[in-house]
Amino acid sequence: MTTPFNGPVGVGFIGAGVISDQYLTNLTTFPDVEVLILGDLDTERAAAQAEKYGVPASGTAQDVLDHPGVQVVVNLTIPAVHTEISSQAIAAGKHVWTEKPL
Repeated sequence: MTTPFNGPVGVGFIGAGVISDQYLTNLTTFPDVEVLILGDLDTERAAAQAEKYGVPASGTAQDVLDHPGVQVVVNLTIPAVHTEISSQAIAAGKHVWTEKPL
């Protein structure tokens, strides 16, 4: 039997491209969602998006996967690496939301 969950869901983003604006605009407004970290190959772009949306941390994809508070990874990477990133997130014990089909 699982333990009931209380509190906001910790979310980490991998991918800070154009579509991340739409997701961050929406997910940062829900009281039951806490966006904790934003990762990207371009860490400067990740930092800029994190600052723009009030996300407390940024870094690489691995930083997102290693973050202890992240329960759900939002995979906004290019389709060619969706499977790789999603598999890594699942192996790290995270739930995954992917922008486009695998």
